[in-house]
Amino acid sequence: MLSNLRRSNVPAAARLVICRLVLFPALIALLLALTACFSPGAGNDDIPDLGGPQYSALMVSSDLAKGSNRLIFALVDRNNVPVSADTATVVPMYSPPGGADPELKEAITAHFLSWPPEGSGRGVFVAEIEFDIAGDATRQHPGLWELKVSATDSDGDSVEATTAVRVAAIPATPGIGTPAPRSVTPTLDQVDDLAEISSDPNPDPGFYQLSVAEALDEEVPLVVLFSTPAFCVSATCGPQLEVLQNLKERYDGKANFIHVEVFEDPHLIEGNRFAAKKVPAVDEWGLPSEPWTFVVDQDGLVQAKFEQFTPESLLDETLSRLLGI
Repeated sequence: MLSNLRRSNVPAAARLVICRLVLFPALIALLLALTACFSPGAGNDDIPDLGGPQYSALMVSSDLAKGSNRLIFALVDRNNVPVSADTATVVPMYSPPGGADPELKEAITAHFLSWPPEGSGRGVFVAEIEFDIAGDATRQHPGLWELKVSATDSDGDSVEATTAVRVAAIPATPGIGTPAPRSVTPTLDQVDDLAEISSDPNPDPGFYQLSVAEALDEEVPLVVLFSTPAFCVSATCGPQLEVLQNLKERYDGKANFIHVEVFEDPHLIEGNRFAAKKVPAVDEWGLPSEPWTFVVDQDGLVQAKFEQFTPESLLDETLSRLLGI
């Protein structure tokens, strides 16, 4: 990827943005979590001006591809203070290879989504976006996608930022309408203690009764969450598991719910996630980050997928539609 970028005609600054998106998605998510520690007007006068653009769009989505995508990003000022706004406008721009003028696409509206805990001020902007062509600044797909983001913050000031994004030809994670990988994930009957297969401090045995492969044979919808509550970079894995707990109780007998811990032997990690080994299912599902939630229909086909924290109402709506209730 990096060598292809260097050989391409993409400007150096844009290559740097693309490289950061490819190499450091976890660090971007970590930055998002850290910036949430600041809230405008709460003793931030001593934060030094770091220079650079007045505002930046930090891309949280790590698996953008040709077709329909759930776009997730954060807006911060140059001091890493989050922008407070209800909505943001996103204008996708595709720059063909050869230096032609960028092609402006139809503008879309992104809505602010609060992240737990309630009242923390943490959150991201989310929108559905369509990419009609792959563009990741490689020899195979030499074009480049950029997103021009604008918003009006709570003080009435205009916010503008532009960021480059990598759009692959096909997603790394299972595509909508494709078969869910038949992963043989750990189950409670294989261990003496659930701490061996879950970093949730209070694991619900109901999430670990079936492997993904076994659940796919039951011919009912499946909701599978890949997360690591104790070691989550964005600190949303635990809250997402709580969302699934509520849904599991509501859809008892109508759908299966599985939590897959991202790491093997989480009880032995002792805080060092970078030295931990991921479970095989992470690679089988092509996951570049966590948490990820997938909704699979009774035929074993992926019908929806969500990166990072997803509100209960959206998953509830997706399941209700799938079940026709």
